[in-house]
Amino acid sequence: MGAGRRVAQRAAVHDAAGAHGALTTMRRRCFRGAQAWRWLATGAVLAMTCGLGSSPAWRGSATCGAQQSGPGAESGFAAAAGRSALAVVDVIVLRKPWSQEDDAAGLDYFPPLAGAAAPGGAALVRSGSSGFVIESDGHLVASAHAVREAHEIWVLTADGRRHPAEVVGFDRRTDVALLKIQASGLATVAIDPASRLCPGDRVAAIGSPFGFDRSVTAGVVSASPRFLPGSGGIPWIQTDVALNPGSSGGPLLNPAGAVVGMNSMIYSASGIYVGVSFAIPIDRVLRVVAALRAGGRADVGGIGAELQPVSAELAMAFGLERPRGALVAQVDPQGPAAKAGLRSGDILLAIGGIDLEPDSDVDGLIGGLLSQGPVAVRFWRGMRVHAGSIAAATALPGAAAAPSAPRREESRLGLDFAPPAAAGGEPAGVMVDAASGSALLAGIEPGDRIVAVNGAQVANVADFDAALLALNQRQVVALLIQRAGVSVYLPVRRRDR
Repeated sequence: MGAGRRVAQRAAVHDAAGAHGALTTMRRRCFRGAQAWRWLATGAVLAMTCGLGSSPAWRGSATCGAQQSGPGAESGFAAAAGRSALAVVDVIVLRKPWSQEDDAAGLDYFPPLAGAAAPGGAALVRSGSSGFVIESDGHLVASAHAVREAHEIWVLTADGRRHPAEVVGFDRRTDVALLKIQASGLATVAIDPASRLCPGDRVAAIGSPFGFDRSVTAGVVSASPRFLPGSGGIPWIQTDVALNPGSSGGPLLNPAGAVVGMNSMIYSASGIYVGVSFAIPIDRVLRVVAALRAGGRADVGGIGAELQPVSAELAMAFGLERPRGALVAQVDPQGPAAKAGLRSGDILLAIGGIDLEPDSDVDGLIGGLLSQGPVAVRFWRGMRVHAGSIAAATALPGAAAAPSAPRREESRLGLDFAPPAAAGGEPAGVMVDAASGSALLAGIEPGDRIVAVNGAQVANVADFDAALLALNQRQVVALLIQRAGVSVYLPVRRRDR
C-alpha cells in the first residue's frame, strides 16, 4: 500500500434481508488524501452460518453447469461460473492482533472481533478471505495481507472439507500469497494469462463477501491498466464488480470462466463497495507464484521508486514534446533507483531499449529483464536525455510456513463461559466469555449464548459439560447459538480429534 495515514475503525453491518441477524466486521481504512484504498479481508464472524464446517454454498455448481444446453452452452455465463466456483476456497486465519509496528509496514488490516487467550497471554483473532486452487496437488493462491503473520491457516474447499494450510511464501508488494494444503485431485481454475482486457469487457468475481461463500458478482472492466499512487507500479485492473470484506484473494473471471486477475481491494471511504474495485492481473500473480515456489521470495521486479503516468500537461511542465514515459514521484533512498542516480522529477523514457508510453507496465518490464543482469535505462532530466543502468529491488521477506494446528486436548471446545451473575435476567443457556481453539475457528464470539448441544437443551455450564461428554466421540458438535435475537446451529469441528 505504500506510505499513508492509516486509521482502524470498527463498524457493524447488518444483512439487508435480516436472515442472519447482525453481521460484524472490523475494517481497515487506508487514506491518501481524499482516497481510501481498502484491502478486503474480513474479521470475526461475518454471518452466523458461515465458517469452517458449514455446508458449501455451491452444491449446485455441477447441476448449473450441466443444465446449460444448446449452441454455445459451454460458454454460458452460469456454466463458466459454476466450473470456476468449484476451485474457489475460503481461507480462515487465526492470528494475533496487528500492532502499530505492522501498521507502519503498510500491511495491517482488519483486527477481528472474536479473540481469546493464546499462549503467552496474547489474544488470537479470526479473519476470513478467499482464494483459488491453481494446481490439483493443493497449491492455491490467496492474498498476502490475509495470511501474513498467521498463527494458523485453514482452507475450506468446495466439497466442505477443512484442511490446515502452510504458506509457501508471499509477496507483500503485490499482495500475492501461495498456500499449500495436503490434498489431491482438487478442482482447479482455468487461467488466461495472455488476456488483454479493455474497458467495457465483461468480468465476474467469486469470493466470500461477509462470509457468504462462493458468491458471484459481475460487472465490466472500468480501466486496465490503472496505476494507483503508492501502489508500487502494479498495473491494476479496475472494475465495477461488487467486492466487499472477504472477497480478497478470489478470482476475477472473463465470460469463459478463465481467471484474468486476483481481487484485492476497493476504493471506499466506508469499507463497503461503492462501484470501484481492483484486481491484480493474473500474469503478475503467476510470475510471483513461480518465484515463491522457487525460493519462497518474490524477486520479480520493483526499482524502489513510486512512478506515475505522464499526462499531456505534465509533459508540457517538464519540457517533453509529447506524453510518454513514467514520472518518478518518490525514490526509496536505499533502493536501486536511488543507487542508479534517479530522483524525484526524472522521467523514465526507456528500459532495456524499450520505449515507455504513459500506460507501460514499468514494474513488469523490469521484472522480465532481471535475468539478464542490470537493465539499461534512459531518463529525462533538465531538458535532456540521460543514460544509466538499474536493477530491481529485492522483495520484502517472504513468509515462514504457518504452523499446522496442533492436536492437543482442549477443554470445552476452547470456550470460557461468563459466570451466572453476568448473565442475570437472560434466558436459559450459557454465555460465552471468550473463545479459542475449535470454537474460535468455528466462529463463536464472546457474547454468544449457547442453548443446546446437538439438540440437547443447555441451561447451565453443568448441562453443557454433560452434553459434550455424551458426544465425546463425535468429531463435529452442533451448538445452537443465540446472537442478536437470531438462533442458528453452528458446527464446531474438534481439533483434538
